[in-house]
Amino acid sequence: MSGNHIGRKRGIGNLLRQIKSLRRRSTPSSAIQPVEDISPSIYTYVPLDAEDIRILTVVPGPFGSNIYVRLSHVKLDINGPPSYEALSYAWGSNDLSHLVYVDTNDGRKGLAVTQNLHIALEHLRNNSLPRTLWVDATCINQSDDEERSQQVARMADIYKSAAKVLIWLGPVADNSAEALEALETLASKIHVDWGLSTIRAASEEDIESEWLDHSKPAPFDYQTWVYIGRILDRSWFSRLWIWQEVSLAYNGAIVICGDSTMSWQNFCKAIVSLIQRPNLASIPNLQINIEQSWLLCRPKRGLTLPSILQDNRHARCSDQRDRIYGVLNLVEESARLGIKPDYTKTTVQVFQDAMLSSILRTRDLNLLTSCEFQGERDEIPSWVPNWSIQRRCLGIKATNASLNSAAQATYNDRDECLSVIGLHVGKIRKARQILTSASSSLRTIHAALQGVTSWLRNELGTDAYNYQMDAIWRTLCCNQFSDLREPLSTTDLDFQESLDQFRILTDPAVEPDDNFLISCQHTLIEFYTYGLNRSIIITEKSQLGIAPQVSRTGDCVVVFLGCRSPMVLRPKGDGTYLVVGEAYIDGLMTGEAFLGPLPSNWQFVCRYDETTKYHWIAFIDRVRNNLQREDPRLGPLPEGWVEDEHPEQHLYAVYRNVEKAIVTQYDPRMLPCALRARNVELTEFKLV
Repeated sequence: MSGNHIGRKRGIGNLLRQIKSLRRRSTPSSAIQPVEDISPSIYTYVPLDAEDIRILTVVPGPFGSNIYVRLSHVKLDINGPPSYEALSYAWGSNDLSHLVYVDTNDGRKGLAVTQNLHIALEHLRNNSLPRTLWVDATCINQSDDEERSQQVARMADIYKSAAKVLIWLGPVADNSAEALEALETLASKIHVDWGLSTIRAASEEDIESEWLDHSKPAPFDYQTWVYIGRILDRSWFSRLWIWQEVSLAYNGAIVICGDSTMSWQNFCKAIVSLIQRPNLASIPNLQINIEQSWLLCRPKRGLTLPSILQDNRHARCSDQRDRIYGVLNLVEESARLGIKPDYTKTTVQVFQDAMLSSILRTRDLNLLTSCEFQGERDEIPSWVPNWSIQRRCLGIKATNASLNSAAQATYNDRDECLSVIGLHVGKIRKARQILTSASSSLRTIHAALQGVTSWLRNELGTDAYNYQMDAIWRTLCCNQFSDLREPLSTTDLDFQESLDQFRILTDPAVEPDDNFLISCQHTLIEFYTYGLNRSIIITEKSQLGIAPQVSRTGDCVVVFLGCRSPMVLRPKGDGTYLVVGEAYIDGLMTGEAFLGPLPSNWQFVCRYDETTKYHWIAFIDRVRNNLQREDPRLGPLPEGWVEDEHPEQHLYAVYRNVEKAIVTQYDPRMLPCALRARNVELTEFKLV
């Protein structure tokens, strides 16, 4: 989620006024501040040994007095008892405007820190006992690229080994205590199954309560909703590094805001409840911030590096190379695509290396769906995601346009051209923007929905529009409905129920009142989520889809081998193409480009497996209620190929070529030679 889905960070002025007030209230007297601290010499870092980390011990003292610390080198013992707490906080401005005082063998030295860190240390310091912390800004020499590379690579062990991770949201402001209390109350009413993201009552007395009714917002008064919206809008939630900091908190994490606290586990429970129900659209960015918090809270098991890079595209970091390096520890080492932190490389080198490593190691092009042309070329090739800018469109989930095929791609480093094999499925004939404003007013969203459906009636004709209404609604929501999951999802829209609402909302003869719009809130927000910064498109073959907002007449729609979504390309006129971005094309999202449509009674689904806690590709016969792994359109394996037996064979296949001793997870029936035998007209596309 990205681009205009990003909440505008408000309340900055209020926060600054709060800090200034705090500083005026707590200015240390001359009796507290020693003369030698007025102009201390600057602290110089002592190099770390290979196995060492630094820890920061904060000397006890009264609130508002100078902050005295000790920096120590210790061996990181991942099996020993924890000796420190790890701090997770928003850096804020990089301006090193405040000092802490480091006790060394050569006397007291000054270490410059940001305002946000200084405030955090003031609040976390004890009055009587030392407190030992690991803080990235002070425990890593940020000016030493070699040390930084080495310590960033060890951050997984650092956070796993911490006694606790302290999530510092900032000082008390905007009734933050009431917000955390409300979220704590909501968490206490529910029990969450994290695998299925389902909820049940925490006790029998809560079964029939408003807390479990997900058809309407949680039973908070309006002002409490405002407080919740403000706390979710705090800068901590937009920071990139927090993803690994909270995910690796093996000994638990605690949310701290001023003097208020709640466990991270309970915070996540509350967010799971909020993501499954409509929320107050009148509070700016509330729904967007809840959705982004859900991405942070949901279990990370089974996620790949490409999927994580997609999920946290909205997050912020001061060094854009950390877009890659800051999330490596969220996956097992074998899934890191061979990438290691190296701060001697430029941002462009880091991004391009990550893309090429992904293609080489995974043999898929799914990271290509993160590319998004925003109207002007930059120094990064169009086939490399520019993670330094926020995506304007939300990524499309649970797509399978290329089935289980391996990418066929080669890179030419002379002209930085990526050649890929795919199928040209159509040219865009007409395109119309859907939603360009980030306003979340239900009335505004409804007007946009009426606008796009009115345009479709004119383009298709009334009879064709009415006949295709199911397909139109699927397209506008990128088919993100409950029947896409098996068992049925409780967090997604029911297709038939939302379709009935769609018919009424778009009927030119009906003018829904505010109460009806509120009852359709979930439906309208789903349309808003996938329509924002996208265009509805019609191809020359009359295919209906949605694509990035900048898509235009003459752009090509292509399905690449090894890429889960169709892609929009822009011909440059010299035989090369620019990548415009990911598209949803109705009737092409489950391999139809290569194998034709599924039999009418069959449907592609994502099947949840309790043992692996993961959703797997499957196909269900809705008539016979038969669920299977194998695509019913595929025939027998090519000669020389067999399917290997393995413990999870019911979930996915492993194929072996007996003669060539090749073992692969990709289906040999989807190799270019096999597809050409089916008369599929594959083409090479040169991406620049």
